Amino acid sequence: MQNKTVGAADFSVRYGKKLIMSEIIIENNILRFIVDPEKGASIMAFFVNKENSWLSLMPDSRTESTDLNAACFIMIPYSNRIENGKFNFEGRDYQLRNRENHSIHGDTRNRAWRTEEADSSRVCFFFESKEHKDINWPWSFDARVEYFLNQNTFTSQIALKNRSNSVMPAGCGWHPYYNRTLLFDEEPVYLKMNTHGVYPDANDNRIPSGPPQIPSIEQDFSKEKLLDISLFLDSCYHSYDGNGYIFWPKSGIKVTYKCSSCTHLIVFNPSKPFFAVEPVTNANNGVNLFPKKEFDSGIVPLAPNESLTVSFSLKMDFL
Repeated sequence: MQNKTVGAADFSVRYGKKLIMSEIIIENNILRFIVDPEKGASIMAFFVNKENSWLSLMPDSRTESTDLNAACFIMIPYSNRIENGKFNFEGRDYQLRNRENHSIHGDTRNRAWRTEEADSSRVCFFFESKEHKDINWPWSFDARVEYFLNQNTFTSQIALKNRSNSVMPAGCGWHPYYNRTLLFDEEPVYLKMNTHGVYPDANDNRIPSGPPQIPSIEQDFSKEKLLDISLFLDSCYHSYDGNGYIFWPKSGIKVTYKCSSCTHLIVFNPSKPFFAVEPVTNANNGVNLFPKKEFDSGIVPLAPNESLTVSFSLKMDFL
C-alpha cells in the first residue's frame, strides 16, 4: 500500500474563504488526514475512502460551512476544564488565565508546533513550553505528538514530559469531532463505549459536582445505542476501558476505538451536524479532584523529567 506525504511548502490552496498555508497531508488508499503545525498540530480534516469516494468522516474545518477551528485537536497539559482556572497542588495555590471559561482544554491547541519528522506514513510534532513566554501553566513541559497510518488504522501518540524542578500534575487527550451523516441525509449514528460511571453535573457547568455515579439511561452507551441529535450531552465518563465504536449503518462504516492510558471519556452531542467522542486521561477539573480519592481523577503527578505517554487509534471497517 502506497502512503503519500505532501509537505507544508508544497500545499497551499483556498477553501471557501480560508487560506491554509502550512498543511501537511498524510494518506493511503483508505485514509487521508490533513494536519496544521501552526494550529496546535491539529487535524484539520479527516477522510475515509469507500468505493473510490472520499467521505468526510470528520468536519472539514477549512471550509466556511463549519464553525469549528479543527477537526481534532489535542489537549495538553490537561484536558477539559479547571474550575475558575484555580487549583491547589502540593500546598500551593495557582491561578490560570481564561478563568471565566474555566481555563479549558490546556494551552497548546492554538500555538505553533515544530515539525520534527515526516515520512511516507507518519508525521511527528514537538512543542516546548519555554519557547512561549505567555504559556498558561505554572510548570515547564515538552510535548510530542505523532500521527501515522497503517492500512485502515489511524494512530496518534502523545508524550508529555515535565521539564520543571518540581512535581507537575499532568493530563492530556484528543478532541475528535465526527460528522453526524456521511452518505445519507439524517442517517442514524450509533455509539458503544465501555465505561463504568459518569460524573454528575448538578451546576450545568461541566464541572463534576460529586463522585462518579451510575449513568442515566440517556447517558448509558455500554450497549450500542442511537446517538440522538435531540439529546444534548456533554458528559464526562469515568473508568473508560479504552474500547468502543461509532457506527453509521446506512453508510456501512464502523470506527473502532483503541486507547491506552485514557481512563476517562467525554461525549459531546450538541444539536449540530457533528458530535465529539474524546478519549482523555483525566476528569473535568481533574487537578482539583486529585486530592479526593473517591473521584480517581486520572491526573498523573509527574516528577521532573518524567513522561506521560498515551495512544489513540481509529480502525475503519466497511460493512
